[in-house]
Amino acid sequence: MVDEATWPPQGRRFIALPRDTPPERFGPLAGFVEIWRGKWRDGRLPGWSAFDFYDFTGWHGYVYVDEVVSRDPLDMRCRLWGSRLVDLLGHDETGTLFSRSPAAAEPGLREANERIVHAGMIGVNIGRATSYGRQFVFTVVKLPCAEDGETVDAILGCNQPDALIDLSGLNPPEPAG
Repeated sequence: MVDEATWPPQGRRFIALPRDTPPERFGPLAGFVEIWRGKWRDGRLPGWSAFDFYDFTGWHGYVYVDEVVSRDPLDMRCRLWGSRLVDLLGHDETGTLFSRSPAAAEPGLREANERIVHAGMIGVNIGRATSYGRQFVFTVVKLPCAEDGETVDAILGCNQPDALIDLSGLNPPEPAG
């Protein structure tokens, strides 16, 4: 199932995809998704502890990790925020709770994160970031991580600035109800 929401006026799209979506569907972020997929064991999600710094060679500055600190209501603490993200946004999120981040004001972002954490789906955010007083076009892929292989306790994300990946051709969202 594909779940999608668009939030005008930014035209920002939040898409939740099945975790078995082929990496090549993620355009310039396919390699990042392949790293994550390579850590699966017996179809189970990898924990954040399964990754090594060197796994992300070439991606380091664009990677972030949000650790779930509360499930209901959802809140997360940023454990890693890449240096290129600091340069782009002019803000370091490391150590910040999502509920206290400027990003928490972005319409639809909290709900998108809830789908990743509660359903274990891959999240994709496409559009224009506006919450840090700067604007740029980007694609973010958010990958669920679970130390026990099932219960999502972290989101591993990677930002690709100035890129809008093409997810056309995916199945439309199923009707609610």
